[in-house]
Amino acid sequence: MWAWLAEGCKAGPDPLTFHRTSDPGLSNLLGLALDPEPGGLSPDPVFRIETGDRGRRPRIDYIREFFGITAAPARPALHVPEEDQAWADRVGAEAGSPLVLIFPQTAWKTREWPPNYWVDLAWRLQKAGIPNILMLQGNDERFHNTPAYHWNVPLPRVAALMQRAALVVGNDSFPAHLAGTVGVPTLALMGPTRSTVFSHLPDVECLASTLECTGCHFQAPFRAACDQGCLSMYQLFPDDVLDRVLGKLSSASGAA
Repeated sequence: MWAWLAEGCKAGPDPLTFHRTSDPGLSNLLGLALDPEPGGLSPDPVFRIETGDRGRRPRIDYIREFFGITAAPARPALHVPEEDQAWADRVGAEAGSPLVLIFPQTAWKTREWPPNYWVDLAWRLQKAGIPNILMLQGNDERFHNTPAYHWNVPLPRVAALMQRAALVVGNDSFPAHLAGTVGVPTLALMGPTRSTVFSHLPDVECLASTLECTGCHFQAPFRAACDQGCLSMYQLFPDDVLDRVLGKLSSASGAA
């Protein structure tokens, strides 16, 4: 999201500069201007404003208003080294097509689709003749029993492989945002959050259950038990996601 804002501001009078980033790889990939000195404004208050409003508007609008950004967001260009492009070419060719990349992890338990559902989805796709790879941060043993997985892949290679995928499936987490920025069709599985977090990404479709509390945005009826897993996510079943994935792949194939 910050990359979209920064790209839109490049041609204006107030370009964005980022301080003390924790991930220079992401900054290099998306062409973000960095200042090594500390300073600047923290975006932390924006989340409190957004949740207080229950996420009724696009997340990017809350950020633009808080920082006084008037320029329209724009898709940033990717800067992927040739050696990472070559790696993605090889892995993509070995996997086959139409390739589906699956990102089952998230930093927030409340936004996590159940791990067993992810494993089930991977095998059902395999049975349907759809090659898929789970992309993991860390050697996560929960997902070893799947057709194929990679872990701790450098970010430029992840982005390059996304460019070769037919579809990316993930939680409301960083990989879905990156995939939407790359421009690959993406399916984001939602529970407590609303589709407004992806409003600036035309390539992202959100899928959620019909449970009444879906999209609570961490306000009532959110309760202590939700911290250990979202009931709405549990009621979004593998069959529901599989049907939507196959539908999106079929539509893409027909359009091509």
